[in-house]
Amino acid sequence: MEWIYVVIAGLLEVLSINYMNKWQLVKHLGLKKSGILIIKMVLAFATSLLLLNLALKTLPMSITYAVWSGIGSVGGVLVGIIRYGESANWKRLVCIAMILSSVVGLKLVS
Repeated sequence: MEWIYVVIAGLLEVLSINYMNKWQLVKHLGLKKSGILIIKMVLAFATSLLLLNLALKTLPMSITYAVWSGIGSVGGVLVGIIRYGESANWKRLVCIAMILSSVVGLKLVS
């Protein structure tokens, strides 16, 4: 169950990053929806940290944090590429693959 908490916490981290980027775009355009996005962002970050805290009660911190931050990092890059048209050049994709392989490797040797 704890690993499910970690995965959901990582996905909420990605959602938070997405809200943060949306907030910046809305704020730049001068629209009124920025307050709602800030609330959504804070709630997603808080829930992510709460789930991470629950997982850390039984899982080792080193692996748990690596998986959580890996999901957030890779997810953030993928959201940027897919949703916001950021560059998907081979160098970025190799770096994503290295992050994923490192997280999997840490889990396998634990």
